[in-house]
Amino acid sequence: MKTELTPRLLGFLIKNEYKYFLSQTTRTDQESVRVCITLKPVKKHPLLQKLPQPFNAYHNIIHGLVQMGARMNDTEILVELDAKRAERFENYSK
Repeated sequence: MKTELTPRLLGFLIKNEYKYFLSQTTRTDQESVRVCITLKPVKKHPLLQKLPQPFNAYHNIIHGLVQMGARMNDTEILVELDAKRAERFENYSK
């Protein structure tokens, strides 16, 4: 499942000890969104040489988002969650 990155989701991931995001950047054909960044949260430091497909980079969950925030125009940021994490997030602070 992919969901839009929100402060609530970011807080949930940090509280659950996720430290990095695997990252995939793609172009879109939409006028309002030219770039889509898909992030997958991970707890351990990934090896750049062994990133799973289709991811081509990784970022520290906090520092990377601060850097991304400086250039957010025309960009959509989605977070890829498996079914178990998505369910835990849905139940988070209800």
